[in-house]
Amino acid sequence: MASTSKELFGSQATVTLQTLPNGFDTRQLPLPGPLTEDSTEIEHAATHIPGRSIHRPFHHPRTHGIPAATIQFRSHDILTMHLFVHFATHAAYSLGIPCTRMYMLPTQRTLWTVIKGPFAHKKTQENFERKVHRRGLKAYDTDPVVVDLWFKYLRRHAMGGVGMRCVKWERMPLGVGQKAEKDVRDRLNRSRQVETTRSKIKNLGDKIVQREMGSETKTPDNIKIVDAQI
Repeated sequence: MASTSKELFGSQATVTLQTLPNGFDTRQLPLPGPLTEDSTEIEHAATHIPGRSIHRPFHHPRTHGIPAATIQFRSHDILTMHLFVHFATHAAYSLGIPCTRMYMLPTQRTLWTVIKGPFAHKKTQENFERKVHRRGLKAYDTDPVVVDLWFKYLRRHAMGGVGMRCVKWERMPLGVGQKAEKDVRDRLNRSRQVETTRSKIKNLGDKIVQREMGSETKTPDNIKIVDAQI
């Protein structure tokens, strides 16, 4: 059984998750138990119970109803896909992600008609059909770090014959447009200052060159020029 983030997700976690609203320290999970009749669902979720995976997972209630991520599953085998969706739902439940139950998506159907052979068998044709079944899950009110852990865990323990398409939403803080505009203006001001400095340096260099050229052509006063005739 995996007990570290490296064994679960394939790499060491660089971000240490703080204690969730359940109040338990993540470094002391799972709880040793045993459970009583008065135990809450949060205590059940934090305790290792053998055989829990065969039952229907618990779905955490939504707090704000803000979409966080969606996953689309695709496969040719319905039973294999349903098993992996069940596994993904249990993983979301264990991470405290408010997730919907599995919902149906339209099945993609492709049909090919080919001939069995040339010449005499040319009119004999055969049909081939391919069906791609799809299912989906939606997650709400979840931190992006937790969503990344969920995706990484599913990729780490992916099931053969089942494809996934993961989509994650990230929200920007208020005033991001004003901040971007301010950054652009600062860059323009810096570029203008650089251009002004370059022009000043060029003008100063031209003045130095003109001064040196003028000093070379000017004749000193103590030197007299005499025209000699031979």
